[in-house]
Amino acid sequence: MITQKHITILEKALHEQGLFVTCGKNPPNLMSTHWGSIGYFFNRWVFILPVRQNKLSHEIIDQTGEFTVSVPYTDLRNAIMKADIISGRKVDKFIELHLHPVKAKQVNSFVVGDCGLHLECKVIYTSEITRAVLNDAIFDELYSKKDYHTMYFAEIIMVWEK
Repeated sequence: MITQKHITILEKALHEQGLFVTCGKNPPNLMSTHWGSIGYFFNRWVFILPVRQNKLSHEIIDQTGEFTVSVPYTDLRNAIMKADIISGRKVDKFIELHLHPVKAKQVNSFVVGDCGLHLECKVIYTSEITRAVLNDAIFDELYSKKDYHTMYFAEIIMVWEK
């Protein structure tokens, strides 16, 4: 399953260039993230993924209850930055960014074939960020537009490298 090597690679990529998250399948939707965490909750290894409530990925993850995380082993910063600003409601991001979807092994979605490490995840718990419980400094810095995140706690059901 998940090893310390995988955790180190994932955390480094998260802080240095970001990760790809894929959900759905017709076509698969792609987003990038620079936020997230890996940890041990509910006696399971989980990836905690924040997704803004107005995003297509939010809709899809709510419907399917699953997603994949793909960690680049090469420099894909440009594609990660572009994935942040292109809407999956308007274009197929895989085509637009010249990335290659590969069928996931355990969840009903895809991974980014251009990446080296893949986590396949099933949502086991969600939590909505709300103003009532949010620190004032964080609200002022990140949520003045009231575009809150849902935090998806997802069990990592498969980890594989390409």
